[in-house]
Amino acid sequence: MISDLFAEMEREGFEEVVVFHDRESRLKAVVAIHTTVKGSAIGGTRMWEYSSFHHALNDALSLARAMTFKCIGAGIEFGGGKGVIAGNPAKDKTKKLLRSYAEFIQSLNGKFVTGEDVGVTNEDVRYMKNYCDFLTGINYDPSSFTAYGVFHGMKASMKYLYGEESLEGMHVAIQGVGKVGMELARILVENGARVTVSDLNRERLETCKSFGAECVEPHQIYRIECDIFSPCALGGVIDERVARSLECRIVAGSANNQLKSDAAGKILARRGILYAPDFIVNAGGLITVANEYIYGKLDEERLEREIEGIGDRLIEVFRLSERLSDERGEVISTHQAAIEWALERMRSGRSDSSSISRKYY
Repeated sequence: MISDLFAEMEREGFEEVVVFHDRESRLKAVVAIHTTVKGSAIGGTRMWEYSSFHHALNDALSLARAMTFKCIGAGIEFGGGKGVIAGNPAKDKTKKLLRSYAEFIQSLNGKFVTGEDVGVTNEDVRYMKNYCDFLTGINYDPSSFTAYGVFHGMKASMKYLYGEESLEGMHVAIQGVGKVGMELARILVENGARVTVSDLNRERLETCKSFGAECVEPHQIYRIECDIFSPCALGGVIDERVARSLECRIVAGSANNQLKSDAAGKILARRGILYAPDFIVNAGGLITVANEYIYGKLDEERLEREIEGIGDRLIEVFRLSERLSDERGEVISTHQAAIEWALERMRSGRSDSSSISRKYY
């Protein structure tokens, strides 16, 4: 496994992978740092009951690399990182474990800045702040800002396809109504969209019904004929089979790593389904926590401008996909175009106007 890890790190350009275990608190954690070339690596910490250490490690690696692309897509000068804690948050998460993890992050001396993710709440981050300087998302819940960014990504996708960004009367199917999906559903309903949602949590579905969303069983959400399919749960939900069966014109959601494979992205492109690359469209929360980490208090007008810039970056990638397809004589998916777009910015050192950055110390 160690030789495989080194090979993976070399192939994908990882700087560091740190494994931490504390017997007293029963903490088992992995932090993957993809790059600190532009500044500290930033990324949330996820607590999940992984079936093996191998799965926990792979999750940290894939999400950290995706965070590098997300930082580029958000126009912020941080690198990508990710923390994972192995365990069931409902049973295994204790104050002692959270303190141990916070002290572990502190020992990295600013190479990695982290905050909430699946299984780690804003309340947890507030508690860990007592023991660690390198936490963000303390005073502001990034979920609503992520939803706001996805909403603007949907508007940009509509504008690219139809020349009109309004979502009024459009049918959006949302898979997963946690904090981000719920807020996105609310925003869409308020803006005149018809919204259908699915989730394993019945209470969340009842909440969605209360503000006008329709609800279906989880397995039915893929079969909904709609304008936009919005994955807002865990990643990897669009495999080749799903890509062939979706009945929509646009895919735009908040989940990370939505495509199971590059092949799934190509299938969507060949079917004329416009895919809004996840690491660009879901960057609203990242932009928010980066602002909070650097400036402390958010300037709402500046933050709104930066999040609305997600739409401009999407349009740029959509056009690049179209141009590359013409130049190469083959279908270049928007996912592939987004990767090339991000790599070019990584090589050239380009950044957008926000210029949010802090070197670790």
